[in-house]
Amino acid sequence: MSRMGIFGGTFDPIHQGHMIIAEQVAEALNLACVIFVPGGVPPHKTVSSVKASPADRLEMVQAAVRGNDKFDVDRVEVDAGRPMHSVETVPLIKERRGEPGDEWFFVTGADEVSNLLSWKDPDRLLEEAAMVAATRPGYDISDLKHLEEVLDNFDRIIPVQCTRVDISATGIRRMLAKGESVRYLVPDGVYETIHDRRLYGARKDGEQARQEERLSWRQKA
Repeated sequence: MSRMGIFGGTFDPIHQGHMIIAEQVAEALNLACVIFVPGGVPPHKTVSSVKASPADRLEMVQAAVRGNDKFDVDRVEVDAGRPMHSVETVPLIKERRGEPGDEWFFVTGADEVSNLLSWKDPDRLLEEAAMVAATRPGYDISDLKHLEEVLDNFDRIIPVQCTRVDISATGIRRMLAKGESVRYLVPDGVYETIHDRRLYGARKDGEQARQEERLSWRQKA
């Protein structure tokens, strides 16, 4: 019997803030594994608002978790090719990846949890997995109290305080479009994938560009 986490998101791109939440939640709740589930066609966003393809975002998540034995990736939503709600995804993950008696936790940010009533079948989702509300230091837990009167399974929401890191996927995309470096804002493998595939308007990595320039100079010589 294990304690298992599911961490879903658009991950456009995945960044160090996501990694810190996964690591600190895993430690706080003694999770054996955190399974990252990149969304293929996110149900709450327009297609045009998602900038990288499902395949690219999947590859970035795979690159991000590489080297951490507690982290894994499941491509169920990417392979579905359609919008999937968390209440659909969680039972599939449990069937694919779980064992009888496992205890399951769905990891997301406290701000997302505060909007839980807009999710599909939130009480049924809470029956499938306890929901971890990753909070920042100083977060007012009373911001979630409005859910208590409505949700039968409100006690299945577990706040976990995580280190606040002021990084956002939107900010990263904006920086890349301006030609600015995002090194150390994303895991190394994600940084390499972004530049190898020229995602988000990224230019060539500086060192890569210098190597190509030197090679071109030698060929001309």
